[in-house]
Amino acid sequence: MVGRLIVLGSVLAALVGAAPARAAMSCPAGLASQTLTVVNQAKVKPRALAAVERAVSAQTLQLSAAWGTPCARFGAGGWKVYLKIGGAEPHGEHDFYGQPYALVWTSGASVEGWSRDFSHEVIEMLEDPTLEVRYEHAGSTWQREIADPVEGLGYRLDGVYVSDFVTPLWYAGASTGADVVCQGVACADDSPLIAPAVNVGPWDQMHALTAAWAVFGPRTMLPADS
Repeated sequence: MVGRLIVLGSVLAALVGAAPARAAMSCPAGLASQTLTVVNQAKVKPRALAAVERAVSAQTLQLSAAWGTPCARFGAGGWKVYLKIGGAEPHGEHDFYGQPYALVWTSGASVEGWSRDFSHEVIEMLEDPTLEVRYEHAGSTWQREIADPVEGLGYRLDGVYVSDFVTPLWYAGASTGADVVCQGVACADDSPLIAPAVNVGPWDQMHALTAAWAVFGPRTMLPADS
């Protein structure tokens, strides 16, 4: 009995001394919000998952400033984001079946390996939850997936690696809307740069946050570590 009390005391002391998990970020009053519910099938450690949720929730404020999308808060009863363990490498997708949902495969990688994919899918799900937004440019029709044009790019937010995304400037001069129908080979989700080469960036969030970049032509991508 004494031994059990000693062990119990040690456990309680450890719990008291442990750093408490930080509360989830709350959305500012007056700003539209959307609840997202993570289904943690990959069994990511709660503290690591909470850190990613906080960073992505904070990023959705940046997204809202650019696109007018809702702020994301994580909790029960929301759109589902399924964290899954399979796949040769971390990746994700989002779709709509009754309500928007996203799938993110961690591939057993560290948080550094999959957090950008998690952020990528949340960004696109908030901006186009039903996957109906298309735009037309130069005779081709494209699905507007705002993280795809800069898919290889990311930046750190609150210590978490999150996905870059393009701003509306990327699509300057395109006709946009759900009424544009995507058909056949003319449809793709790797959105081309529409803004004329003479326009000065930044056309994406990462460079808006860090530094202005030089004028450059369509389809030019910068390396992830630039």
